[in-house]
Amino acid sequence: MKVILDHEKNPRGVFLPVEEWEALKYGISTAHQLYKLMDDLSHRDVFDLSPEQFSEQLQSAASTEVEKALDNGFYLSYPASAENTFVHRYKDDSSEEVQIDINTGKERVIRRN
Repeated sequence: MKVILDHEKNPRGVFLPVEEWEALKYGISTAHQLYKLMDDLSHRDVFDLSPEQFSEQLQSAASTEVEKALDNGFYLSYPASAENTFVHRYKDDSSEEVQIDINTGKERVIRRN
C-alpha cells in the first residue's frame, strides 16, 4: 500500500494493490463503498476461470451448504449400480438404496444400512 501525495506533498489518496486486499478487508465495513469495489476487483470473473479453478473456488461454499443440508435432515444422493436406483446417505452415515418409479416418481426403499 502506498500513499499518493500531491505536488505540495499533501496526502491525496492511497494506492492499494488488489493482492493486499485479503489482509485488509476484515477491518472495513462490508457496507462501505471501498469494500464493495475491492471485493469485486479481487475476484476473477467466473467465465475467466478454468474448470479446475472454478471447482476450487466453489469447493468451500459447496461443502458448507452440504453440511447445512445434512444438519437439517437431508441426504446426499448418488446413483447406485442398478438402473433407476440411488443411494441416499445421511449425516449419521446410515444409507438406504431406493428405486425410483420413472412413471410416478415414487421411491421404494430396497435396502437400508
